[in-house]
Amino acid sequence: MLNPELARIARTLKPSRFPKKLALELSAECNFACTMCHHPFMCRPKGAMPFPLWRKCADEVAAVSPSTEIWFSFCGEPLLEADRLVRFIRYGKDLGLESVNVNTNGQLLTPEVGAQLLESGADLVVVGIDGFSKEAYESIRVGGDRDLVYQNVESLLDLRDRSGSAMEVQVQFIEMDENEHELVPFQRYWHERSATVKVRNKLSWGGTFETPVFIPDDERIPCPWALTMMHVFWDGRVPRCSGDTEGEDGKGNVWDASLTSLWADLEEYRNLHLERRFGELPDRCNTCKDWMTGAAERVRPGATGRLERRRRRGREQSASNDAAR
Repeated sequence: MLNPELARIARTLKPSRFPKKLALELSAECNFACTMCHHPFMCRPKGAMPFPLWRKCADEVAAVSPSTEIWFSFCGEPLLEADRLVRFIRYGKDLGLESVNVNTNGQLLTPEVGAQLLESGADLVVVGIDGFSKEAYESIRVGGDRDLVYQNVESLLDLRDRSGSAMEVQVQFIEMDENEHELVPFQRYWHERSATVKVRNKLSWGGTFETPVFIPDDERIPCPWALTMMHVFWDGRVPRCSGDTEGEDGKGNVWDASLTSLWADLEEYRNLHLERRFGELPDRCNTCKDWMTGAAERVRPGATGRLERRRRRGREQSASNDAAR
């Protein structure tokens, strides 16, 4: 029986003439060496996206599909270029882009930077944390300071609430063996501070890392990442998909072509997924498990999610065991 969550996702996947999500690598540098991330092993050149390249992208998105989600994230930390990031966001929002978002590790999210993000009009800030205790956090987020990151996020939430801003703040928790026992206190802590908790399964980064998720081959679905998302490296190069972190299967450069035409160049690849001709996909797709991870679950304060369902199942299983005795 097909996994219900994957079946639901598969029903949403359709051909599109423009990506639903556009991830831009504002900076390819990072101040962390996280255990579940490809960045520490990345070999391609690193740099920061120049404003004219962002302007070219933003102008086209505004003209063609202003509802496309813009994400300043991929293989680097955008707050290493905080002033540049704020300028990029302001430009996009002034153009009328409807969803401009930031993904950060939070180490550089000082109160001053947080105030600038609020003023810029950013719609969503996602902070990858992945741990509640200092021990678990710093064993995963190598190079990070748990207490500083928590302090920074709490400051941002306080600034947001006092200003009346509509910007959403999500704290992300990637479930792994090292931290799964901390998910319940993590959610409780952040819900008490009015943050949305984003819980997701561990990615394989195109097959680079092992992931605890396993789905049989006969239940494979088209890859949601490939069908909905386009990535642009800091230098304008476009990789085939999010698993191509080195750009080994690059499909052109935004300096030389429009986003629309580059997306069209990837249509044959997307059609292989949609038509479930998985055996004809590039070799990288044979080891990549990222299509298995499903959608992240976002649990807002006052709502229940997988945590409550897990506790309920635990109580039911305990009751069943007691009855069996």
